[in-house]
Amino acid sequence: MLYISKPGYIPRIWGSRMDEGHKTRIGEIWWLFHKEDTSSELQNTSDGNSTTVDELVSAGELPGENVYPVLLKTLHTAAKLSVQVHPGIEGGSLRKEETWIVLAAKEDAWMMGGLKVTGRNLFLDLLRQNRAEEALQRIDLKKGDIYHLPPGTVHALGPGLDILEVQSNCDITYRLYDWGRTGTDGKPRELHIEKGMEAVNWSSGGKPVAVGSKGRVDRLKLNAEYRITDIRGTTEMKVPGGALFFVSSGSADVRDSHLDSPACLIADTNGGKLELDGSGYLIEPGGN
Repeated sequence: MLYISKPGYIPRIWGSRMDEGHKTRIGEIWWLFHKEDTSSELQNTSDGNSTTVDELVSAGELPGENVYPVLLKTLHTAAKLSVQVHPGIEGGSLRKEETWIVLAAKEDAWMMGGLKVTGRNLFLDLLRQNRAEEALQRIDLKKGDIYHLPPGTVHALGPGLDILEVQSNCDITYRLYDWGRTGTDGKPRELHIEKGMEAVNWSSGGKPVAVGSKGRVDRLKLNAEYRITDIRGTTEMKVPGGALFFVSSGSADVRDSHLDSPACLIADTNGGKLELDGSGYLIEPGGN
């Protein structure tokens, strides 16, 4: 069975979207989420009834011991994000990796990823001197570029971008530097220097991995706890049990439901079929 996931709109000070009904700029849209106290609302495409991701995980109709293992977002940037890093290079329950698929990019769009400098102390000195750009490599971005950010990757995202972000369901981010910016309360946003420095993968230089271009995912290069397959054209396709499908352009039809992009569907253990006229990404929990 396929379910349509209702998105959640998240204000961010760097957000670019001014959606109707929202008084503040939207920086993130959470297409599929599951936390301990809340989860995405789902509409059954068969009978129109509503349920939640939490209810289906609890019933064994979706994978996950406690929570569904993947969080799916889009990011919409009007300003650069903080320099940050995610935990998990040493394993354990606090592990976050993510994959960025560039859906739209203005001219001269960019990300930062990977260290120009070697050594913890030199990197920390540059951060303290407000010279973060000297420490990080800049990567130009265009529509269709795809990068994977393993745990321990030092990164920042620039303005003028719409990004599909596939990530582990661990919403922990250590902020290392924030360009001297203040939050909505007028105070500097919290930094997590000690935990962040411990999370950096110094052996790899904290670098992202290019895993695709022109919207195509190279699955041989994507080493993650989920699989991403790009689908395009006019076709009938099967969404395997427990998997997500994000409609990135065009539209999809499921039974009597017509979905214009962007849209997100999730399949229970039985899976489901849809008719695609456009393009999208199939996301399956579980490694390559």
